[in-house]
Amino acid sequence: MAVQTITLTQANGLRVTLSSFGAAIHSIEAPNGEHLALSYQQQQDWLTNPAYLGTTVGRVANRIANSQFLDEFSTVKLTKNEGQHHLHGGNKGLSHVNWQIVDVDHINNRAVFSYISIDGEEGYRGNVEFTVTYQLIDNKLTIDMQGIASQLTPISITNHIYWNLGSKQQLDITDHHIQLPARLRLLKDSENIPTGEFANVYSTVYDFAHSKQLDKQLPDTGFDDYYLLDPAGEGKLKHHGTIAHIKSGYQVAVYSTAPGSQFYTGYYLPSNYNHINGKAMGPYAGLCIEPHELPNAVNHHHFLSSMYGPERPYQHQIEFHIQLPTQ
Repeated sequence: MAVQTITLTQANGLRVTLSSFGAAIHSIEAPNGEHLALSYQQQQDWLTNPAYLGTTVGRVANRIANSQFLDEFSTVKLTKNEGQHHLHGGNKGLSHVNWQIVDVDHINNRAVFSYISIDGEEGYRGNVEFTVTYQLIDNKLTIDMQGIASQLTPISITNHIYWNLGSKQQLDITDHHIQLPARLRLLKDSENIPTGEFANVYSTVYDFAHSKQLDKQLPDTGFDDYYLLDPAGEGKLKHHGTIAHIKSGYQVAVYSTAPGSQFYTGYYLPSNYNHINGKAMGPYAGLCIEPHELPNAVNHHHFLSSMYGPERPYQHQIEFHIQLPTQ
């Protein structure tokens, strides 16, 4: 199956280009043509895409310790693709496979992608039929994610878009302002594996309750931390964070039904890939607010469950509210 792209365009000229490979967001262009998210200059780079730019990642986003977990029957061993650990669903997962485009509705500015992950893929049990629907209306990009599993299996998918609202000026997000309402941060070890404990971010470098410019409190290697917004797991659409670039006037607010989000400032972005404007990427070229289930939940039974099956289908909604500069 050939890789296909679809562009959703609003009347005001805001454009979102999607790809069947990874059910990915290839680009988000403002009406004046400025790119608001990282996008590869070379088309072939999307096939390797080591940074997961714009892709749908899973079956389980983030990390699973030692690439294994114990289910109700035995130990499930998964693909090891980050040292001894399992990252973003394995070597291919959902991000590096070609999805089927099952519907394109230009009247309602919507596109629907489907992929069946078969039993044993990357070590996971059961078949899962995934559906991802994108819709662009009123400067809001909505992503509806669904997974119907044939048996109990962990599912936690997200979109791995890297925002840079000032890429016309420079590929550096340290001058962006960030606001994150969550008050709890998941603690991790030296290999970015969650320990199972949480810490209050109040009055620490991780505190973004009020909008702050990143370079005012950026650690040596930036941020790569999970913020827990909804400890009760209510599954309601909530505000996870806002990204603003004062110089350009762009702003993006992130909403999701997930319990929390990974905040990543792109320190490990490879510098041997170019953004669509020809500038080299590299550390801090883009940042992510990735809503998903608690990472490594399969190995911490006091976490909210990320196990889904025939009696409990997976559903997740993400909204990106894009604010354009005042004309």
